[in-house]
Amino acid sequence: MEHGTRGRAVVKFLFWTAVAASLVFTMARAHVSGRLAAWYYHTAAIEGYAVNADTFLDATAAAPATLAVGNFERIEGRQAVPVKQGDRLPANANGIIGKDILDKGVRATLAGDTIVVKVPWKISESKGFKFKDTFKHKGIKTYPWGAAWNVAMTLGIGLALGFMAEGFTDLLGIKLEKIRHFEGH
Repeated sequence: MEHGTRGRAVVKFLFWTAVAASLVFTMARAHVSGRLAAWYYHTAAIEGYAVNADTFLDATAAAPATLAVGNFERIEGRQAVPVKQGDRLPANANGIIGKDILDKGVRATLAGDTIVVKVPWKISESKGFKFKDTFKHKGIKTYPWGAAWNVAMTLGIGLALGFMAEGFTDLLGIKLEKIRHFEGH
């Protein structure tokens, strides 16, 4: 391999390695900072109480979980925040106990400034499939541009890793024949 071609391959490999690393770092930082979760659990789609449904999955009718109702900016433990449709969800909220559930009083009830959760999950059936019906992911609306950002980042990482691999094979002097699937024998 010529010196100029090898130098070009080194630059290509290092450039695409740096691009891939920066995109992976950006994606990891968004995950660790909670930005991706905030985009997924973005706003309330129904009126009710925003909760962290993971904190009371062990509740039963015999030993119900009680949630303190208040205007918390961040849900820590067994807390609930009243929300109306379109309101931004507080941090750590991953579901909503709707007013209709509280009005029925079977799974959860509102008693003053506390919500008593008796049945945090149940096995339900829809269209022939059984599933575990919990309060998690219920009544939320995601941030629509969050999905576009995730797709763009995934495509960017994939392209950067592909070009990085191409630069690496050029650096090693390996020339791979492309498979032509559309041509007959």
